[in-house]
Amino acid sequence: MGVFQKFCEWGTDSKYVSPSRKCDVCGGKLGFLETGFWSINAKQLSDAVLCSHCYEKLERLAEYRTACIKPALRKEPPFKGFTVKAIPQLSLETAKEILETSVRCGEEELSVYGSEYTSLFRMRKAVFIYPTALQVGVVRQKRLNGKLVVFGFVQLGQFQKGDEVLIVDGEERRKAAVLEAYVFDCEENDLEVNLKANMGKHRLSCWQTGWLVLDSTEALNTDVTVIC
Repeated sequence: MGVFQKFCEWGTDSKYVSPSRKCDVCGGKLGFLETGFWSINAKQLSDAVLCSHCYEKLERLAEYRTACIKPALRKEPPFKGFTVKAIPQLSLETAKEILETSVRCGEEELSVYGSEYTSLFRMRKAVFIYPTALQVGVVRQKRLNGKLVVFGFVQLGQFQKGDEVLIVDGEERRKAAVLEAYVFDCEENDLEVNLKANMGKHRLSCWQTGWLVLDSTEALNTDVTVIC
């Protein structure tokens, strides 16, 4: 075991992780490729080990932190200096505080709009799509042509095809429907390919990243949330 442990630590900042170790945030089991001989793949903080799911939560919040929390908190602890590269240097206490604060802020934000809203989507960017009938078929082409697509992640709740949502764009509020939803990390130049291959029957669950195709043709600003 000592040889494997030294091999795992050699040339990396990672430490050997016992196969019996559990995630220090949620208590869940670590993946096969995150312990033992493969400890170099473990998601580690300065004083803790996280499962891939919890670590991805921190990555999502770091990537979109300007939209994930209240403006007054963006430069305050625990969010000050919070970036993807800084995650391995976080302490377990700080990581838990970031996750708990972001969820609490999301719940407080939703409460402003009424108790009927339980889901919160954080937008990173938005584009309009103009697929051809050859790409997506005649029926979908008529339904999707010129529609708004938002890319981001779900901070609370879930979103799926058919949901009636409220777009919060600064002081403006407008309703729309989710035409299709895509569960994957992709950039704008990949959307055309995924429109062809994916019929949009997926659900975006909490902490998942993806696209929402909305029944809207109006442009958005940068600091936008979608709730339902």
